[in-house]
Amino acid sequence: MRKIGQLSAEKSAERLHRYLAHKGIENRVDANGSQWDIWVFDESQIPQAREIYHDFSTNPEASRFDAPAVVVKAPVAPPTPQPERVQRNRNVGPFSVTLVVSVLCFWFAIVTSFGNKTEEVAQLKMASSAAAGLSEIAQGQVWRLVTPMFLHFSAIHLLFNVYIFWMLGSAIERGKGNFELLWIVLVINLVANFTQYFLAGPNFGGLSGVVYGLFGYVWMRSRLLPSDGFYMPRSLVNQMILWAILCIIISDAIPIANGAHFGGLFAGMALGALPRLWRPE
Repeated sequence: MRKIGQLSAEKSAERLHRYLAHKGIENRVDANGSQWDIWVFDESQIPQAREIYHDFSTNPEASRFDAPAVVVKAPVAPPTPQPERVQRNRNVGPFSVTLVVSVLCFWFAIVTSFGNKTEEVAQLKMASSAAAGLSEIAQGQVWRLVTPMFLHFSAIHLLFNVYIFWMLGSAIERGKGNFELLWIVLVINLVANFTQYFLAGPNFGGLSGVVYGLFGYVWMRSRLLPSDGFYMPRSLVNQMILWAILCIIISDAIPIANGAHFGGLFAGMALGALPRLWRPE
C-alpha cells in the first residue's frame, strides 16, 4: 500500500475514492488533521492511480470523475502512532545500521559507566577539554567527530534516545536501505555535534541530535514527497516539538544539549526537503 497524494476537502477525497474504486483500483481515504490522505493498495496500480490523482487535482469537479456510489468506510486516523514506510526496499541486507548504532550506545554506556569514568569519556568527546579546542581532531583523533552520539549519562537518557532512534531509523532503513541511513546519520551527527560544540563547548553527548535529525527528515519527506511513502503522525510532530521547547526551559536546571537538538533537527529537515527542489511530483 502506498500514499499517492493528499486533498484538503473531504468531499473531494470521497469523490476521488469512488472514481478510483470504479476503475478497479482498491484504495482508502484517511483523515490526517485537516487533510485527507489517499492510499492505494496494489503497487502495480500506483502509476495509473497517480495519473488519475494528478488530473483530479487539476479539476476535481470534472464530469469524467462522476462514478457510482460505493460502500465507503468512514475515514479514520492511521492506526499506528509511529512513522512508517509502506514499501520495503529490496536492497536492505543483513547489516542493520539501526541495530549497530543502538548496540554501540549500550556498549559505550557500559564502558563509560554512564559517563562516570571521566578518562574514558574524555577520549570520546569532541575535545578532552575546552582548552584543547579541535586540535585533537586535527591531529588525527577523527573518531571524536562521531563518538559523542554514543555517550549517555543515565539509563533514562539512553533508553529514550535508542527507542526513538529505533522507530525512526528502522523506518528509513526499510524504505531507503542501509547505506542511505548511514550517511544521513553521519551528516546529521556532524551538524548536531558542531552546533553544540560551538555553542557550549565539548561537554555533551547523546543520540538525541541524530534522533531529532531523523525526525526532521521523515517529517519533511512525509509532507513534501508523499510518493516516498513515509508517514509522520501529527501527534508525534507535536510531541517532539513540545519536548524540544521543554528542554530549553529546563536547561538551566539540567544540562541538555539543545544546540545538538536543533542543529540535528534543521540538518534532517534540509536533507528531507532538498530532493523536492529537483524531484517532480
